[in-house]
Amino acid sequence: MGRYMDRVAAADLTLLDPVILAEALEADLASTAADEDDVDRGEFVVAAVHGFVDFLADTDRWSGSAEQLADVAELLNALMGETNDWALVDVPVISDEDALDDLSKLPLIQRTTALLQWIGDAKPVTATGALRTKDIEAAAACFGLKVRGGPKQAGGPEAGDGSSEKSVPTVRSMYEVPLLAQVWEALARTDLIKIGSTKAEPTAASAVFQAGSTPDRLEELVFFVEQFLSASVLAYDPEQPWEVLVAATVASILLAAASEDPPRTNAVLDPRKGASAEERATVETLKAAAMHQLERLEEQGILTIDTHFRVPPAVVRCIATTYEDATVLADLGLLDLPDFDLDSEDA
Repeated sequence: MGRYMDRVAAADLTLLDPVILAEALEADLASTAADEDDVDRGEFVVAAVHGFVDFLADTDRWSGSAEQLADVAELLNALMGETNDWALVDVPVISDEDALDDLSKLPLIQRTTALLQWIGDAKPVTATGALRTKDIEAAAACFGLKVRGGPKQAGGPEAGDGSSEKSVPTVRSMYEVPLLAQVWEALARTDLIKIGSTKAEPTAASAVFQAGSTPDRLEELVFFVEQFLSASVLAYDPEQPWEVLVAATVASILLAAASEDPPRTNAVLDPRKGASAEERATVETLKAAAMHQLERLEEQGILTIDTHFRVPPAVVRCIATTYEDATVLADLGLLDLPDFDLDSEDA
């Protein structure tokens, strides 16, 4: 990193230029190439830098663009002998104009835009960074949800579709409205809003998100969809095996749906032949939990569910970036299943 800093005028180690980083690594590796007693140093250096970049990305400390991060990761992966040959999804080539047009039409983007417009200059928040109880109703309305904020009453209605005044559920916290909480989390992760101790306010990036130039706005929309996908599917408790299993199932179906051979809806998660009654019951419960999440994603335009599960071409890159990651796949227990076939009898 010292060699890198020597090559830039104003060194910022949270934003690495891939070309300058390549030059610094080349110089460092060349300096020890002839040292037979230190043959593993080069591998260690690349792995260490890779770990540092992963740390910046995982903790939201990376201050460069998503494209710069992708270029740096590609450089380090290549130096470590890692390639994308095992990729599960082929991202289609789409022009920026078409991709922006498709993404901007997603219900998720349109409803999030409505939320940002509702926030205006700022909205007060609680000590946990959540919207106040009295503001939940208006915020949820941006997503077509009918809920009231306030203390729950004994025997009061549970969460429902709000089709009648009496059936509108009452929630005590924004976090009891999953979609609103997931979008709020994604807005914070993408720095579209800044959440302080007393208020949340849109950042300059939110203006780009709503009406920026094509490449800049596209970058913001893609980043937001990726973080929403992470917040909505990967926010499981790793200590809860059932939650991990549901997340793995949803991620698997989304990856398959983003491929050129999307899975048939009626074949996904059908119990294998000869399954016991207990196994069938388990599969049905898992299927119901996974389908609940998938149907919620369908409502936001992330995928379509008819005869097959399919992901719109413009969203494929977001699915690939979010779930086609070795760490994510390993945590979900999917890394050892490269030939996983959702249409097979054992799916």
